[in-house]
Amino acid sequence: MKRPLMGMGIALVAGAAAVWAEMPLLCVCFGALAALLYLKFRTDSSWKYILGLSVFLIVGFCRTMAAEQRTVPLEEDVCGRLYKIQDKEKSRYLFLKTENGKVLVIETGEEEIRQPLYKGQILTARGKAEYFEPPGNPGQFDEKNYYRSQGIAYRVWADGVEVLSEGQMFFRKLRILEKLRTAISGVYTETMGPSGAAVLRAAVLGDRSEFRGDLRRYYQENGWLHLVTVSGLHLSFIAMGFYRRLRRRGVSMVLSVLLASALMAAYGYMTDLGDSMLRAMGMMGLTLGAELSGRKTDLMTSLVFTGAVMVFLRPERLLSSGFLLSFGAVGGMAFGKWLWTSLQNGENIQGIQMKAGYALCIQSGIFLTTLPLVLWNMFEIPVIGMGYNFFMIPLVSVLIPAAFTAGLAGVCGLPLISGAAALILKAADGILAGVHRLPSMTWVCGKPEGWQVLLYIFCILGWAFLRKRKKKISGRLLLASGCLILLILRLPADRIICMDVGQGDGICIMTEEGQTLFIDGGSSDVKALFQYRLEPLMKYYGLRKIDLWLLTHGDEDHISGIREALEEGRAEIEKIAFPDIDGDDALENIEILAKKREIPVVRLLRGDEFEAGNFHFDCLHPVGTAVGGDKNNTSLVLALRRELRERLTEAEVSDFTMLLMGDAEGESEAEMLKRGDLSGCHILKAGHHGSAGASTEAFLEAVCPEWALISCGEKNRYGHPAEETLKRLEGAGCQWLTTARYGALTVEFENGRYFIYGYKNND
Repeated sequence: MKRPLMGMGIALVAGAAAVWAEMPLLCVCFGALAALLYLKFRTDSSWKYILGLSVFLIVGFCRTMAAEQRTVPLEEDVCGRLYKIQDKEKSRYLFLKTENGKVLVIETGEEEIRQPLYKGQILTARGKAEYFEPPGNPGQFDEKNYYRSQGIAYRVWADGVEVLSEGQMFFRKLRILEKLRTAISGVYTETMGPSGAAVLRAAVLGDRSEFRGDLRRYYQENGWLHLVTVSGLHLSFIAMGFYRRLRRRGVSMVLSVLLASALMAAYGYMTDLGDSMLRAMGMMGLTLGAELSGRKTDLMTSLVFTGAVMVFLRPERLLSSGFLLSFGAVGGMAFGKWLWTSLQNGENIQGIQMKAGYALCIQSGIFLTTLPLVLWNMFEIPVIGMGYNFFMIPLVSVLIPAAFTAGLAGVCGLPLISGAAALILKAADGILAGVHRLPSMTWVCGKPEGWQVLLYIFCILGWAFLRKRKKKISGRLLLASGCLILLILRLPADRIICMDVGQGDGICIMTEEGQTLFIDGGSSDVKALFQYRLEPLMKYYGLRKIDLWLLTHGDEDHISGIREALEEGRAEIEKIAFPDIDGDDALENIEILAKKREIPVVRLLRGDEFEAGNFHFDCLHPVGTAVGGDKNNTSLVLALRRELRERLTEAEVSDFTMLLMGDAEGESEAEMLKRGDLSGCHILKAGHHGSAGASTEAFLEAVCPEWALISCGEKNRYGHPAEETLKRLEGAGCQWLTTARYGALTVEFENGRYFIYGYKNND
């Protein structure tokens, strides 16, 4: 059997993946048995090799089970060795290795009083300790899995840290690399503009402290984030380039390997030894080892072997999108090389045609291999950026070693050398400035279902098999089918989502005709709400625009998201609506921002109605009064109705009704009761986050809700939902759910019934 190491590595990773995918043990056993029987009777594999695969599969499964069941005690006093530092805009992230595991310490003190810290120091910190929470909304960044994949179980918010000792001599000697990194970063800052320096610090030094905001978003929209992630691309430019130069100058192989390995290790330590760097170092170490021993190694074997070792050491890495994309991109390069070989069909293509064809195959291989990973994690694909890669990758292959060399030269302080380095960096800054002026575009597709990913993989493998059998037309049809299955993701459906926005309100309504409505979207405790919660939810479902954005009133915890979207031009909004009242300055400011974006604004009062797909909306409140001392009294209240067709007979029709109360409290409820506007409903979106002044007994008796959905933040300072409100709901026979506990609360419809799902707990 060829490539036994690759087979063993695949078996180990498959065992680990089965645990994280929550596959039943019986399914794992049957799948493994089927694969082993196929290897025995359809290939020339020996029983010894098949037994080895079984052992590695079991090892991967058991190792991951042990990692999943491992618990780390929460400690407010932590003491450990510092192994990584990340500077943020208003804080500093310190990664400590303690006796019980790894801990993230977030130092929130003022930047000017922070003491300089170095790897290897023994630090102590005290503060508020907490476990990472899972995401509350579809599409929201999963910080729990992100830090779990790094082996970090919890974080401590500390006002300051204390250095207990400088650590071991080994780390003190390596401190010169950290000082060198700081010095090179200073050279970039002095000679380049802010965006150019931020890109080079991220790409060359692994420092992303300034690589954020619009700059990071631009690189993500073009699919270039891998170009500014220190990885194998950089090692191949720096360490392998150094090795080849030594060999060309007649240096012995042993010495060349040792020097290149030392440079590789030093560069890796200086750039924090991330997973992409460890993958690159592992693969390059195998390549250099093969050179030294006179053996051969291929790309896929070294890739799988390195991945298996990393997964065995920390199975949580399989939860990391960065880890998967890093390995997927290299696997895509191997796939692209195979594609180029098959396209040549024995012909010896030379010149520009060869270079263009080879580059196209490599890009196609990377795209096809990483497409499901990109969609699964980012929900969108770059449209123009894929074309840019034909000049961006060659440009980076020159820019990275040139910037690294220029940074080293700039540190030396010699006038002539430093001057030449400054000219190189200014030229690089000009090139990057030109690159940043290129237009960007993404296609928002949404997150695929698991079955779509599996079918896509089946189609890709089938296409490769048919291509090998010279059945090109059938293979192309299968490839096109696979891409369509993955890219045409979600059929629109009627859906109501009460989003988890912290202490605030936000509702997203989708129709099976493809329309999207937002009601409110604000928070008093979540910053950049649209960027981190509302926009990711839209991308998750493949939503490209908002047909109507309704605002119930002008409190900050209801409008912060739309203000952010309007100020930054981040969303395509067709129309905005809010109550027709005077004196709400916040709503008037929203109207001014909307006019600047040429977005029409409509005003609603009691008696107005409109439709969106199968949903019919009636405005129940307000009646047209000016805002007094409390905006809640004039909050927009909507009755949403949808026809439910029962399965018993065609004639049996009932309407699903949901009351959307905004921040309406007892005074508003009494007015609506007096006017006779209220009738029974299935779901009540509770007013004013479940406060004591809302959802009165008379109101609940009139509407008789089956469920109440309450939008509030966990442990909020207002005490929402109030205990007396919950007792009134329970007394009325109404079950209730909060976004603080269950995350986004989704209402879906099927077979004449409605269902409610909590994103954190599907109860």
